[in-house]
Amino acid sequence: MRATRFSGFRRSGFLRSGALIAPCLLASLSVAGLASAQTAQPSAGQAQSPPPGHTTHTAPSPMHSGTMPHTAAPSTSGKTPPAPAPGSSATQPAAPPESPAPGATSSGPSAGKAPAAPHKKLTRPQQIAALADQLAQAKTPEDAQMLEARLEALRAAGLSPTTQLLLRRAQKDSQADKPDDAVEDLSDALALQPDSAILWRSRAQMRLAAGDFKAAITDLGEALQRDGRDAKSWGLLSTVEDQRKDGLAALKAWQKVLELNPMADKNHKHLDTLHIKAFGQPT
Repeated sequence: MRATRFSGFRRSGFLRSGALIAPCLLASLSVAGLASAQTAQPSAGQAQSPPPGHTTHTAPSPMHSGTMPHTAAPSTSGKTPPAPAPGSSATQPAAPPESPAPGATSSGPSAGKAPAAPHKKLTRPQQIAALADQLAQAKTPEDAQMLEARLEALRAAGLSPTTQLLLRRAQKDSQADKPDDAVEDLSDALALQPDSAILWRSRAQMRLAAGDFKAAITDLGEALQRDGRDAKSWGLLSTVEDQRKDGLAALKAWQKVLELNPMADKNHKHLDTLHIKAFGQPT
């Protein structure tokens, strides 16, 4: 980065103020033609030449004997700034370095560091994966419920307007106790977007309501093949297997739910119930 923050200081600071000429140096100048120089203030960095034949006397140092005079560091332009006037503070700041020319290599702490790469926006599958990771680490049922709602919204975000219309129609048919009509609506939606896992899960739910367990399991297999971290699909599979009286399959599916969302059964009551169905009452 070009060091331009000193530009205001260079215009109004030490370089602009210049250095006053000592009175002893003015006394050594020629009287003829230079009387006005006693009150003049030449610009910083400019030296006056004595008239021909005039001998310039060296002014005594105003500093104590044995003390080295203050020497200003040369600037990056190669010019040495004028020494401070007698009586001025020895701690007067030196002139700031000039701004480097374009393309010059900086030697500061940030030299050699590449500019930070712009943050890339995550794709929808990447966002779903990130939220699924957070859901697996959820500590409270409220956090898990919020994450599941966000996941559901992301999974449905890829649906086209026509598919969304068919999905809403299927939901209305389900509320009106018309599961067969709902299955037909979702079949039309899957014909448009067969890669949507949420549509396969929705049709499996409608087929479960219609009592078609085998078709529901088939649809859930398609859903989980496309989105294996969907806790809702695993929970629905556990419900279907339970209604089919396959206790072991229902238990395994529910254990998968707890891996993805430990808050789905915080006290493991449902897990214990399925374990009893699968292996019988412990003695």
